[in-house]
Amino acid sequence: MNKQKTLLQRFTEYNAANRMPSAKKRTLLTVSGGLDSVVMLDLFSKAAFPFAIAHCNFQLRGDEADADEAFVKDLGDKYQVPVFVKRFDTKAYAEEFKLSIQLAARELRYKWFEELRQQHKFKLVATAHHLNDNIETILYNFTKGTGLRGLRGIPARQGNVVRPLLFASREEIEKYADENKLAYREDSSNAEDKYTRNKIRHHIVPLLKEINPSLEKTIGEKIELLSEIEALYESRQRKVSRQLFLPKGSDIYIPLLKLKKMPHASSILYEYLKDFGFTSSQVDDMLSVIDEPAGKQFITDRARVIKDRRFFILTQLPEQDVTVKLIEKGDSEVSFNNFQFSIATVQLPVVIEHPSPQTEFVDSSKLEFPLLLRQWKAGDYFYPVGMGMKKKKVKKFLTDLKLPLHEKEKVLVLESNQKIVWVVGYRLDERFKIIPQTKQAHKLHVSKSN
Repeated sequence: MNKQKTLLQRFTEYNAANRMPSAKKRTLLTVSGGLDSVVMLDLFSKAAFPFAIAHCNFQLRGDEADADEAFVKDLGDKYQVPVFVKRFDTKAYAEEFKLSIQLAARELRYKWFEELRQQHKFKLVATAHHLNDNIETILYNFTKGTGLRGLRGIPARQGNVVRPLLFASREEIEKYADENKLAYREDSSNAEDKYTRNKIRHHIVPLLKEINPSLEKTIGEKIELLSEIEALYESRQRKVSRQLFLPKGSDIYIPLLKLKKMPHASSILYEYLKDFGFTSSQVDDMLSVIDEPAGKQFITDRARVIKDRRFFILTQLPEQDVTVKLIEKGDSEVSFNNFQFSIATVQLPVVIEHPSPQTEFVDSSKLEFPLLLRQWKAGDYFYPVGMGMKKKKVKKFLTDLKLPLHEKEKVLVLESNQKIVWVVGYRLDERFKIIPQTKQAHKLHVSKSN
């Protein structure tokens, strides 16, 4: 039995086993014109699976991208199937939504694929990811830090998106193309090392193959095993979550005593909190203060966890607080809305000058990072300097200043561990001011962005 037949057989068997493309499911193939997508296209044709082609021109490579588009249109003529083409202004989209070019391209293409799928009644959308792509993804996830899900790599199916070539290695795909004399386009960006995945492909994987020439086969087998382990792990996680994460209104209460007794508490807590933007190091920090007094808090741009006497309390930030800016220790400058905020350490004693209300100095020892920069909201209060530790609502403070409504709405507050440090540009909180014993200060400055 020749290799071509073997790859075709494995293709049909893999897709049947994973309930993916078949002769009964009309599929939209995402075709760049490169090796992988051209082989996928040919296998669909030989397997008699019904399909059409979708091609994205991201207009990032000039004439080369236009030549890819023309090539894919010719493939439609060759295989006698419809071809859908769309040109995207990827750079403009990336700038508007503050995304990397890669993330912008990903968002644009998958949104368009889903629109096509629904409009033309395709059952599935197929991408040409293969086994080596999966290996590179696993190595990338492992290097960056990941849970069990990241070690499983790319799933064969996510909703209506399928990867019918995920079983095949790059070497097998190249051999198939050579034996079947398939023409394809080379993307020049694949040869560049500026992308992390390309570095893994060009440098890391070849080194690993020197150690294990059967790297693809070995990792491919482990991926299947990890997928099975992940299913068991998620089943246990769901069971534990019902016992440990207790809804109370819109908040989640996590009993500290029960958490302390829980085996693998760090993994369980991280798996639940990661969807709210918490990192594994933040989870470790939470567990390190589990026996300390109440009051500690941990923040992301979506939620906060407050250490209470008997619970960790997870609260999602109110809608008006979704747009916040975290200032980590060591940050020197951050942008927020139309403001530029800077923070710098100052060793005392020096002469402290306040050239404008936009500059303030605070006692470094009183700050707890990360700081939170946000717009003020109803209910905020602080202890304005010069008022003898008398509490005052921020709303009342701003009203007394007789600020116009449109100016009042733009006022920011700087927060440290749920305490307002500074009504930015207007008044410092008494609790954070410099005193004779202060050894180090932080200089805070805010200005309008250009």
